[in-house]
Amino acid sequence: MKDLSNNAVITKAKAIFGHFLKADDYERMLKLRSLPDLVGFLKKSPNYQSILSGVQETSIHRGQLELMIKKNSFEQILRLIKMIHSSDLDFYLLNLVYQENELILSSLRTIISMEFEENIGKLPIFFEVHTKIDVNKLLKVETFDDLLTAIKNSPYYEILKPYRTDNPEMIRYIDIEHQLEVYYYEEAFRRIDKHFNGSLKKEIESIFQTRIELSNITKIYRLKKFYQATPQVIKDVLIKDHLRISEKRWDDMINLSNPDQIVKYLSHSEYSKFINEKDYVYIEYFAGKIRYDLARKYIYFASEVPKVFMAFVTLSQMEIENITNIIEGIRYQVDEAEIKAMLIY
Repeated sequence: MKDLSNNAVITKAKAIFGHFLKADDYERMLKLRSLPDLVGFLKKSPNYQSILSGVQETSIHRGQLELMIKKNSFEQILRLIKMIHSSDLDFYLLNLVYQENELILSSLRTIISMEFEENIGKLPIFFEVHTKIDVNKLLKVETFDDLLTAIKNSPYYEILKPYRTDNPEMIRYIDIEHQLEVYYYEEAFRRIDKHFNGSLKKEIESIFQTRIELSNITKIYRLKKFYQATPQVIKDVLIKDHLRISEKRWDDMINLSNPDQIVKYLSHSEYSKFINEKDYVYIEYFAGKIRYDLARKYIYFASEVPKVFMAFVTLSQMEIENITNIIEGIRYQVDEAEIKAMLIY
């Protein structure tokens, strides 16, 4: 019965992925210059027909569209989780921890920007029954204390409490983001250690190690490039556990005088096989393309539910990011080529 259940999850994940947007879809979407045109296009896409069926193209706000795209993904992931009837269920529920982190960070950005009306249209109320965070209170958050009240009954209260401040300009967003990331990966490796062993355990750990290392690489680049951060500031926000790259290599990257040399430096590392001409131009593309290519490999060829499930979640998140970038590109009338450079497919 377990094998039949596993096969059903894998088959379902691959079937849903088969409805994801294709390269031709993105090429056509890049030529759209208005939100109604984009909504009209997505309504005809197999992956979004159902969620957008009752939507009027001319009346939906971009924040509402982003929310519906996220809801669609969340419900698909939940459907897969509900098909899993094994003792390792809480490993798959790790995705909820990721969603909670995103909720908290979104609220923090709202407090800092003071764009409270904008927040109402973006927070996923559909997530409420799956979290200890009080999403209804989160909708009304205007201060750090409001946020603490909303997360009072969750593990995140103790994480955020030391960062409490009355002044939105003094919110240490990067430090909080780092602590939430640390918590997520601690949970990930704890659940992996609890439920898996042998080669499968090593392969799942490797997937998370790759994710951590790519996140660290991106942080180093951005903090050096856009904030001229000191080496110590950069070190303080990197995930330091579960790494395969040596400490010396991290120090070498952090100490490079020109951040644009980071990806070239990686051509002599474990990531050399992923490097090509386009990757040298755009660090986020480099990191994202590796995640995307590995996820596609697993969803096509893996025969273990954890690997296929993680691949599905990654590919779903990346489709959301692609659509969001297109929405923002339309909003600010960004050149087609510039939007395309941000998309990974």
